[in-house]
Amino acid sequence: MACAADAGGLMKIVNHRLVNDDGNPFPFRESPNHAGLLRPEILVMHFTAGRSADSSVTWLTNPAAKASAHVVIGEDGKIVQLVPFNVIAWHAGKSAYNNRVRVNEFSIGIEIANPGELHRTGSKWRTWFGGVVPDDEVIIAKHKHGGPEMGWKVYTSEQLTVAIDLGVLLVQTYQLKDVVGHEDVAPGRKVDPGPAFPMERYRGTLLGRADDSLV
Repeated sequence: MACAADAGGLMKIVNHRLVNDDGNPFPFRESPNHAGLLRPEILVMHFTAGRSADSSVTWLTNPAAKASAHVVIGEDGKIVQLVPFNVIAWHAGKSAYNNRVRVNEFSIGIEIANPGELHRTGSKWRTWFGGVVPDDEVIIAKHKHGGPEMGWKVYTSEQLTVAIDLGVLLVQTYQLKDVVGHEDVAPGRKVDPGPAFPMERYRGTLLGRADDSLV
């Protein structure tokens, strides 16, 4: 059992579920969208492309979604777990890593609440569902796999801090070998977590190759 600090103190993994330092479980909303036993080898990062963390949790716990993740991290850094870490979640879809297909079968998936690509409408940056994102919360960048320059909503400092703490905990607990984006295991089909997520520094931090100065 390993421990890591989050915004509210320490988090631990007990019986493949997140608990705080007092042993109280983190919010858990079980998704029916899962398969058999998981022996995780890598961590896959996603953005939800949803309206909010709550709406994404609601969708990922709906059988109609046929999708899930192990956890969702809200903009405020709060974590909701959907699937135990030793159970296969349906987060990667058609995917491959190092010439191995069906990435779900050997990975843990973290979803971070973020609307994804933004589009300029007049003087405003808008999400796919019409929400407005302030200019100071947007970066303009091309995706590493190509395409035009687009707007991307920045991740909050709370999200990045918790993502580091949780990621370190998962790597230590399950001896994970790599940290990748959904865009890396499903290139051409997926673009998350996108240019706004500091993937290289995050990966280096989790694997012990960099400091944790992401925020």
